[in-house]
Amino acid sequence: MSNKWNPGALLDGLAQMTPLLRKELLEAWRDRRALLMAICFSLMFPAALAGGTIFMVKKQSEDVTRVALIGAERAPLIGEQLQSSGLDVESLAEGDPRDLLAADYDLVLEVTDDFAQRYQDFRAPRLYLYVNSSDTGSGRAQRELQERLGALQQMIVTQRLSARGVAPQLLAPWRLETRDVSTPSSRGALILATVPGLLIMTLFIACLATAVDSSAGERERLSLEPLLVQPLAGWQIITAKTLAVASLGWLGSLLAIGALVLLMPVMPLAEFGIQQATTLAGVVAMGLVLLPLALLVAVVQILLALRSQSFKDAQTQLSILQIAPVVLLMVLDMAQIKLADSWQLLPLIGQQQWLKGLLVGDWVSPLWMLAGSAVTLALVVLAIMVGARALQRESLLSAS
Repeated sequence: MSNKWNPGALLDGLAQMTPLLRKELLEAWRDRRALLMAICFSLMFPAALAGGTIFMVKKQSEDVTRVALIGAERAPLIGEQLQSSGLDVESLAEGDPRDLLAADYDLVLEVTDDFAQRYQDFRAPRLYLYVNSSDTGSGRAQRELQERLGALQQMIVTQRLSARGVAPQLLAPWRLETRDVSTPSSRGALILATVPGLLIMTLFIACLATAVDSSAGERERLSLEPLLVQPLAGWQIITAKTLAVASLGWLGSLLAIGALVLLMPVMPLAEFGIQQATTLAGVVAMGLVLLPLALLVAVVQILLALRSQSFKDAQTQLSILQIAPVVLLMVLDMAQIKLADSWQLLPLIGQQQWLKGLLVGDWVSPLWMLAGSAVTLALVVLAIMVGARALQRESLLSAS
């Protein structure tokens, strides 16, 4: 018998596998618990992301810093210059700074009694700024107040120099101007950095229940043994189960992508200077790049469930598995590690990089996408062969 690869025999094997594939698909899609888990998480995180973004913008727009200015009559110019949309300055004749900070004031600015006299004598009068460092919002409020006081101070210095015939440029050998060259896509990458990891996590969660039920679950229900005595090769059984499990995982990721794209117009991304750059072609590409990964996730989960001791053991192992990749991807994002292009050949990392680019409209190399997807599919085939060999072990049915 020839050991050469025979395309005809492969097609015959796939045709012979069709009834089993139909049976696995029906069982997977009839499992309401698994289907509900896939749909709920797929819709939950885009809604949570949209809600979080809206809440963040609303909080920033409504968050006004309350400043109590004690002794404002001694420095009326300061009280006038501090008034702005972001600062609510209230002039008080007197008051204890501790009590005022406890009474919902963010900052307390006190003008000393000798402020006017020292100001006229050019002796640098003092201002006392009281803050409550245990308040999480005090740091932002302090920076905002210091920026306005610094601008007022610079204006007074310029006026004094000009009044004495001294050019202010003599004290400023250069002037630094900051120009932001970031693009909407690069700013969008900061806001949407967690989305690729969550899309990948959706695959793991959507596949979990079906993968455990079709492997460890069937073994405990004693329905796996009758399947193994059928005139089917091991690779056909694993392939049918992989396709059924991957169909739910892929459905979850497609729902998540669709919900995210539909919610993007509602999200106030323009407040962050971000334009919606995702196109229809980008959405289709995101779905296609997740398909090989869905197959790999499904077959790996099935293999881990088959080697587990029980149904509960399989659930525990796969629950840990679905968290570990997301943690790895988040660490890579937070560390801002610049990866070489060749890293796109690795599953998970490649899909993360492609999804990140497609979400914000950056150019993604089709060659790297095809090469990385091919590597992922090759690993799927390898895992199926490993699973086929595992089905030949008698100890598989006796695991408990």
